Amino acid sequence: MKRFDKDGRLIIPISERKRDREKEVTYVITEAYCPNGCNIIDQNYPINGYPGLRMKFKRPGEEGEFVISAIEADFDKIILSGTLKNGVKDDLYCPHCAVMFEKLVSCNCSPDADMVIVGLTPHLDFNNAITFCNVTGCHNGTFVKSGAVLRHIRLHDVL
Repeated sequence: MKRFDKDGRLIIPISERKRDREKEVTYVITEAYCPNGCNIIDQNYPINGYPGLRMKFKRPGEEGEFVISAIEADFDKIILSGTLKNGVKDDLYCPHCAVMFEKLVSCNCSPDADMVIVGLTPHLDFNNAITFCNVTGCHNGTFVKSGAVLRHIRLHDVL
C-alpha cells in the first residue's frame, strides 16, 4: 500500500478513519433518571470502574433488583436480589419511587418485548435519553440513544 501520493501527501485510507471513529463512540452514562426524576446511578456497585444504573424488576412469580453497567455496549450486571432469566421479559421500575420505566417502542426480539427509556435529565426528554430492551440477553440490551432509535424506526420501520 502506498503511504504517500505523487505530491508527497500522506494517504489515509477511509476505512482506517472509520475504525478510529468507532472507538470514540463508546460513552459512559453519568446521569440517569426514572420518569419521576429519581437518580438511579448507584455509586455502591461500580461495574468496570463506573457507577451502574440500579433498577427493580418484576415478572409473574419473581422480583428483585440489579445494577447494569453504565458503559455503552457493556452487558455486565450485578444481581442484588431475585433471578433474571435469559430470554424472559421483566417490567423495570425505579428502585426509589417504584414507578415503571416507560416504553419507547417495541423490540423485535419477542412479541411482548419493549425498549424502555431512561432519561439523562431529571425531566424526561425522549431526545435526551437512552433506551434498551427489557428482555434479558436481547442483542438490543445495550444502551442506544433514544433519538437514534426513533430515526431508525421512522426510516426502516424496524428495530
